[in-house]
Order: sequence, then structure tokens, then C-alpha cells
Amino acid sequence: MTHYPRLTLASGPVDVSHETLRAMQKPVVYHYDPVFLETFRHTTELMAQVYQTDYDIVLLQGEAIAGLEAAAASVIEPGTKVLNLVSGVFGKGFEGWIDAYGGETIELAVPYNAAIDPADVRRAFELDPEISVVSVVHSETPSGTINPIREIGAIAHEYGAITIVDTVSGLLAEDYSPEAWGMDIAVAGPQKCLSGVPGMSLIAVSPAAWERMESLQKPLRGSFLSLLDWRSTWVEQGRFPYTPSVSDVYALESALQQVVDEGVANVVARHQVSARATRAAVRALGLNLWPESDAIATSCCTAVAMPDGIDDATLRAHMRSRYGVMISGGYGSVAGKLFRLGHMGLSAHPTAVFAQIGVLERTLADLGHQVEFGAGVGAAIAEFSDWDDASYTYR
Repeated sequence: MTHYPRLTLASGPVDVSHETLRAMQKPVVYHYDPVFLETFRHTTELMAQVYQTDYDIVLLQGEAIAGLEAAAASVIEPGTKVLNLVSGVFGKGFEGWIDAYGGETIELAVPYNAAIDPADVRRAFELDPEISVVSVVHSETPSGTINPIREIGAIAHEYGAITIVDTVSGLLAEDYSPEAWGMDIAVAGPQKCLSGVPGMSLIAVSPAAWERMESLQKPLRGSFLSLLDWRSTWVEQGRFPYTPSVSDVYALESALQQVVDEGVANVVARHQVSARATRAAVRALGLNLWPESDAIATSCCTAVAMPDGIDDATLRAHMRSRYGVMISGGYGSVAGKLFRLGHMGLSAHPTAVFAQIGVLERTLADLGHQVEFGAGVGAAIAEFSDWDDASYTYR
């Protein structure tokens, strides 16, 4: 029988806290019981604090893919011109929903180790001013890269377009608010940097996005994917369009409360210093990062190009079976070309970073790769000189 890993340092889902696990054990009650209505309301308030937004919050049942499709279904109609920014697997995947709902895709793509250039976004609008929707992935987890959402959002708004932003692994990897960064529909998931339980879509919706939804010839109604149904029920009346997953909401409330108690800025700082330490360790081991520069490397995980002579699946299986550490490989078209070292949520912490790098060193040596033991761990240690776990302040 396969044993559970000692450490889950994958790129999501990630480990959750004991507090969150205990929260899921609370009694399952009727979703209109006063105690659950209070819980759901509190959870949306916490979600707004973590998003740092005054926009309406929709807590859609279903993993974040459901939220992204809901965004597409709610704002795209036949003939809608959508500028789809593709820098990785998930950006490319959004085109399936554009097609499904009758939109016209205008693709702007870069290699999967690069980021979108805002100047190219501006040129796309100049060539076709009829673009009314921009879809973009903030943090492309499979490639370990980020896109300059703030600049992209500003350009989209300048041309009167709304933005759909996949920030599933971007939330808490960077410090932002949808208002400041031009995110009209921001979709996140609890199973990444929030260290929550998968199964919900965490959505912030701007007034401009609601206006867009209502302006369609046939606004999406009476559908599981309808964001407008959430607005007219929960946002406006405190009712639900369907039965929520009670235990998932308990878990989400717990995870959000822990972030608020620690402080959003501190959680972001944990992720960023953990990412810097991991990148320093990778370089000290003579390995190459997958992103073309540190400036576009995400803080939720570190993507590493496969070293010559070592197979991705073999490396990951060895770390898991021999040392009990689970990491992620590439996904889709980058599968086999890279592996990913996770530092999301609870694992954005020096203890997890040191353990992961140490196991990576040992594994590389086991597989015949020349390693100077301690080089990677030492480089990571040096990056945590300002860490103070007691004060929860990180620089």
C-alpha cells in the first residue's frame, strides 16, 4: 500500500492546517440555518479582505476551472472579440471557452518561458479596437511564470475592454487588489497560496463586469455557471441559487481567517522570500530556471529546466518514494521539460524550503548528477537572514 508523503510540496493542492481540517468537522447544517448564513456572510467578507477589494464577491461551488468557465459564459456571446493572452498551458486552454460561447479569439502568444509584453497588448487594440474582452493568466503555474497584469489591465480599460484574470495561483503570491490592477473578473482557488481545500472558485466582480453581463443580448440565467444568478440571489437578497457545499465553506472561512490574522502583506512576503531562496538554491546547484528571467518568475513555485541525463518522472518518483517528498512536474506541452518546487501556503516557510532543497540535492546525487552537498541549502539559508517567525514580519 502506498503511504502518504511526508511533505506535499507540489504546485497545488497543498497541505492545509490543522485548524482548517478541524473546521471541516463542524456539523453539516441546513444552508439557510442562521449559523450557516452567518458563516457564509463572514466568509465573503474575509474573501474581500484577502482580495483587498470592494468589488462583489462570488463563492462559486466547484474548482477554479468552474469559475473561469463561468466568467467566459457570463461575458462572451456570439461575435465577441476576445484578446486571449497566451504564455502557458492555461492561457491557451481558455480559447476552448471562447469558442464554446461563440466568441472570436484574437490570440497574442509568447513562448511558455516568457511573459506578455504590454506594448504588444496595446498594438493588438490599435489593430482591432472592437476587442471588448481580454483574458489572461496572472500566474501560469505549469511554467512558473507571471504576467504584468497591472499594465495589461490599465491598457484594456483605456480601450473600454473588461478583463478576465486567472489568478488561481497568483492570489497571495503578489500583493494586489483587483481595482488597482484592472481585474474585472478575478478568479482564484483556495488550494494554492491560500493553503485551503480545493473545490471552490473565489471570484471578485467589478461593476463594469456586471454591466457587461447585463448588456448581452441573452444574459446567462438559470445556469450553474451564471454569475448574474449569484448577484440577484446572494449579493442582493442573501439567498443561494443552489445548495452550497457547507463543509467546503467552513474550510474556506478557516483558511481566510488565518491569512487575515497573519496579515495579507506578511503572507505575500513569505511567498516571495521563499521563492527567492529557492531560485538561489537552484542556481547554486548548477541548474537552470525555466522562466527566462527572475522578473517573470512566480512566487508560488519554482520551475526548473530538466538537467541533462535526468528524466522528469524518474526524479519526481525518486523524491517521493525514497524520501517522501511530493513535487510537481510540467503539464501539457511543457511536460517532461521541467520540474516544479512548490512553496505555496504553509510551505512558504524556511523549514519546508530547506527540506525540499536538501532532498533535491540527495536525489540528484542518487541519479548520478554531480552535486556539491549543501550548496543549494546554503544558498537558500542565506536568503532568510531577515526571517522572524515570532513577529510575523518578513522582508
